[in-house]
Amino acid sequence: MFLEERQQDIVRRVTETGRILVSEMQDLYGISADCARRDLRALESRGLLQRTHGGAIAAKPKGVYPDAAYNPEDLPAIKKEYLAVAKEAIGCIRRNDVVYLTTSSVGYAMALRMAANFPVTVLTNSVTIAEALRKKEQISVILLGGEMSHRGHCHDYYTIQMVKNIRIDKAFLSHTALSAEFGATLHSSDGVAFARAVMANSSVNIGLYPSDKIGRSSIHRVCAAEDYDLLITDGSCPEDFPAQMEELGVRCLIARGDE
Repeated sequence: MFLEERQQDIVRRVTETGRILVSEMQDLYGISADCARRDLRALESRGLLQRTHGGAIAAKPKGVYPDAAYNPEDLPAIKKEYLAVAKEAIGCIRRNDVVYLTTSSVGYAMALRMAANFPVTVLTNSVTIAEALRKKEQISVILLGGEMSHRGHCHDYYTIQMVKNIRIDKAFLSHTALSAEFGATLHSSDGVAFARAVMANSSVNIGLYPSDKIGRSSIHRVCAAEDYDLLITDGSCPEDFPAQMEELGVRCLIARGDE
């Protein structure tokens, strides 16, 4: 079977059954595990499937726009993978650090779980995250203001000017998607300039990307994957993702725990 025929058959099987395993591909096509992973990586780059730990599943929609008033506070529950990433990220914070927390549900999970008696300064452009931290006595909150979106956060000219005047020890960022090829991407261009301003003013930039964001691409590029100092994902990420990041010089931390 030619390469093109094999890859067409892989897509057909994923479309019909919703998934395929690397071990299954080895048996079906008589190929090595490395060859199977290369096939999946090539097909994922064309948007034909989404890699997972040990195989692949059907591709998710690309560039899906959330509801205009979406807020992580409204979610019935935060996914366990997001909680695991949030918990691992909190472990990276040191006493008296100045940190930026992403407006995503991972950042909200961090805010909910940060200890009230741990001295730290948190920058946020989310009123939801600020409210989650407001009563934690030893956490100082700097709310980065400007014109607020219906989702409850700011990222306009005024917000950018504020962040440019603050030294940040660690920035915890998460965007719509992350791929080795195209980097971190957003569904809307509105947050790109703000995210870049945060990264430029932070000593350490940490990407928080649960497995369902890995290997995908949205529309607007924020940064290359290698612009991060550390990436945190969960154990369901594609098997070769940590190695890909290592090749780019980025340390990848796998969050194993859950709550």
